Amino acid sequence: MREFDYSKLADRTWDNEIISYISKIHEYKGKQELFLRQKPVELERLIEIAKIQSTEASNRIEGIITTGSRLKQLVADKTTPKNRDEEEILGYRNVLNLVHENYDMLPVRSNYIL
Repeated sequence: MREFDYSKLADRTWDNEIISYISKIHEYKGKQELFLRQKPVELERLIEIAKIQSTEASNRIEGIITTGSRLKQLVADKTTPKNRDEEEILGYRNVLNLVHENYDMLPVRSNYIL
């Protein structure tokens, strides 16, 4: 696994464009916190849409497919799988939910990512 040496960053000079990007990231982080507090319902809806899209795209790469309506039911845990493909979709959904619910406790290591 690759390791990064961040000690050289302290001696580096940064141009205005990079500083501007860092400033914008800081600003948007504040807006994100505000959005999380003020619009939790909309955020939850966006998260569910992202989970469906992620599940569909990732499984499609592996050649695993189902209908759009079945996919939505499977991701929402409102039906049981009918075949092996749908079992694979549920497995992906379960791992995706685990990551969303426990991201702060999962270390960033290759055995978790792969």
